[in-house]
Amino acid sequence: MSWIKEQFTEADLQRMLARLAEHVKAFHGLTPGEISEVLGKSEKCSFPSGSYIVKEGNIGSQMYIILSGEARVFKDSRDGPLVLARLVAADSFGEMALADNEARSASVKADSDCVLVRINDKVINSRAEIGLKVYRNIAKLLSARLREADELLAWRL
Repeated sequence: MSWIKEQFTEADLQRMLARLAEHVKAFHGLTPGEISEVLGKSEKCSFPSGSYIVKEGNIGSQMYIILSGEARVFKDSRDGPLVLARLVAADSFGEMALADNEARSASVKADSDCVLVRINDKVINSRAEIGLKVYRNIAKLLSARLREADELLAWRL
């Protein structure tokens, strides 16, 4: 895996707070202080265009939030890679791995140079009140994705 780990500067954190609170579903209901605490314990990662950010089947315990760039979520199928989603700034992925520390259900590849926040489960679990809010939001997000997948499946059968 080719990624570059960097620390956030105070200016980075301040620029991201308002945007993340408003647009990142996993952060809904968190105070600016709580988001700042999560970001302060997280990693800033850069991935060059064309590189895998996560691979289907690999064990993971982190979720990612795209700060800049674009990525594609895809799953291997009998007909080749099937694109499930295209991601842009403020989109997140990897929530299932954060919650269950199991194998990734899909791959994510950078379509352009990407800068991301990588949040591991230890950060979320370090304060119960933050973890409760984040996991509640992840449950809502995964429920919405499941409903959407059910609808698509129903129309394909």
